[in-house]
Amino acid sequence: MKKLYALIIALLVMVPSLKASHVAGGNITYRNIGPNQYILTLTLYRDCSGAFITPFGSPTTPPPPATIFVRNNCGGAPFAVTVFPMPGTGVEVPTPCVDDPSTCQGGTRYGIQRFDWEGTVTLPTSTTAACNEFYFTWGQTATAGLCCRNNNNSLSNAPGGGGTGAVNFFIDSYLNNNITPGNNSARLASFEVPAYCVSEPVTVRFDVSEIDGDSVVYSLVAASTGWNQPSNYQAGKSAAVPAAVLNNTITIDPNNGNLSFFSTTPQTVVFCLKIDEFRNGVLIGYVKVDVQVILGTGRFCDNITPTYLNDTVAVQCGTPTDLDFVVNLASRVQCNTISTDASEFRLYNPSGQLIQLRSAAPGICDAQDRTTVVNLRLVNPLDENGFYYLVSRTGSDGNTLGNQCQKFMDLFDTLVISVSNCPEYRKPMEIINVSVDTINPNALILQWAEPDTLNYNWFLAYNLHRAAPGENILSTEKRFHQEFDPMVRSFRDVYSPVLPKDAPISFNMNLILINGKQNLRSNTVTSMRLINDPPSVADDETVLIKWTRYNGWANPEYVVQEFDGNKVQEGWQVVAGPFTDTSYVREKPKPKGQYQLRVVTRNPNAPLQSFSNPIDYEVPGREIEIPNVITPNGDGANDVFFIENLEYYPGARLYIFNRWGQELYSSMDYRNNWGGEGLSAGNYYYHLYVFDQLNDKQYQGTLKIIK
Repeated sequence: MKKLYALIIALLVMVPSLKASHVAGGNITYRNIGPNQYILTLTLYRDCSGAFITPFGSPTTPPPPATIFVRNNCGGAPFAVTVFPMPGTGVEVPTPCVDDPSTCQGGTRYGIQRFDWEGTVTLPTSTTAACNEFYFTWGQTATAGLCCRNNNNSLSNAPGGGGTGAVNFFIDSYLNNNITPGNNSARLASFEVPAYCVSEPVTVRFDVSEIDGDSVVYSLVAASTGWNQPSNYQAGKSAAVPAAVLNNTITIDPNNGNLSFFSTTPQTVVFCLKIDEFRNGVLIGYVKVDVQVILGTGRFCDNITPTYLNDTVAVQCGTPTDLDFVVNLASRVQCNTISTDASEFRLYNPSGQLIQLRSAAPGICDAQDRTTVVNLRLVNPLDENGFYYLVSRTGSDGNTLGNQCQKFMDLFDTLVISVSNCPEYRKPMEIINVSVDTINPNALILQWAEPDTLNYNWFLAYNLHRAAPGENILSTEKRFHQEFDPMVRSFRDVYSPVLPKDAPISFNMNLILINGKQNLRSNTVTSMRLINDPPSVADDETVLIKWTRYNGWANPEYVVQEFDGNKVQEGWQVVAGPFTDTSYVREKPKPKGQYQLRVVTRNPNAPLQSFSNPIDYEVPGREIEIPNVITPNGDGANDVFFIENLEYYPGARLYIFNRWGQELYSSMDYRNNWGGEGLSAGNYYYHLYVFDQLNDKQYQGTLKIIK
């Protein structure tokens, strides 16, 4: 079979030579570490065509500390925060699609390095809201060691644009510190060398992430030359469209801030992406990302159309290639052009029938997200002698396999697979445990043992079967899941009807091989279920629970566990067991609140345990009843100041005063044991403080002592 390998020689049109500059982009981000405390991160990208100067240090010395200035909306001089270079800073940013060395490595290709500084700031607070809105800024002047921006085709008050600025590179970010808790700024998840081929689609990747769940809005704004000093743009350019692009249109992806457009001419452009964060409709922060983008030079594109490495490959039955097939390519493709549903390929058997593909995944991707390997997962193995045909087709992403230079594999490019040397499994599987999921009590965890003597080359799937009481679990209709990973030994069933009042669920399983053979069904194991949902009654002192006997192992013993919703004790605590009964009467704890009970059984011969579903019960609050008279005469009646239901409020504090406000008695944990010792008959005053999980209560009143 003949295939045409096309080598397309691209015309590399160079932009005007770059002036030796030093900052090719940057931004300031922040993250909250406590009330009014933030870690500030300054990120700068150094153009490697220039010398090492402030603020980047030198090839042999680390960068010096940098200074971020902080100001607010109330005027006054900004204050300085020193940020320090992070360990390992100064690495080169990878460039896709090229292998030749950059200027960072002594070569000629455009290259940049990333530098990061971090420091901590404690922000002052004010009762005036505007004074709690802060701006973090960084900029460099020519006298401070930074010459200027590169020659560019967008700004008019910068080199290449017919003018200069006192401060040529300036970035800022904003934080509204009136919000509680504080905010974490948006961050850039990825960043490539922003150099692209001309006359091709361009995507400048930022992949912005926002960890607080706030709303994010993107916009292109004017780059700055200083505080409140926006740059001017050349004729025909603007902050929103600073480049010469097709239809004068730049699209911002609302999900990640990536910029997409079609470059029409060689140019160097300054983009400034503003990332606004909103919480409940209020602007709580922004980050500005200033970046220099090279269009038409700096990235020498690999214009080879992707194709298969070989015309024909030979495989044999009985090897791992029965279920997994490795496709080797003659040149690298972008990993993200490989659709996981394998839709870029069609596989035909020797009879010309279409063979279903389960999935596709890239091999090891390099730092530029490229690979020469595609791993295909087959639904059915290559188990027929003859020639199979793997054909390139358009995938679900709208393209064949492609590289970052927008070169895509030809449609119907075909790989011939020669298959030759085209074996049974009978012993049933064993389910070893079924348990309610401790994380999601509305799910069940099914576990099974290692298959005995299974030839994994012929494995297709584990068949999992499920049935409610009264249903025939041996019916083929009871299969609810197929697990295609032979190394998996458990499955979380989130669709079982396992709400607290539902019946226990039974499971068994078997496996199916790639040749269609199945073994017998395994043992059947039924989940352990609490079968009653006891109501909470204010006067009840106990709660009764019952559960179904567990059949996952012989002679199960049970332990009852309780969870204190008041978090007096962390986690589940054992309150009874082990025992073999399937019911238990729990005496309710005294503190009011919400509680849960569940049952656990452990396999004595293996590290397995099965949990029941939890049930909720409530301990209602008890009202305090305080007497106003005590008669400490030793007759056993009213001898002490006895407060009804005080035992439900541990840690109660009691104070006794005379009518002049002098404290006569106090207890930090009153236990109904004070009898007016040392006091004469008369009127006194008490202050009682009790505590529960919702609030604190204070009681005051008059106490009469009669002797």
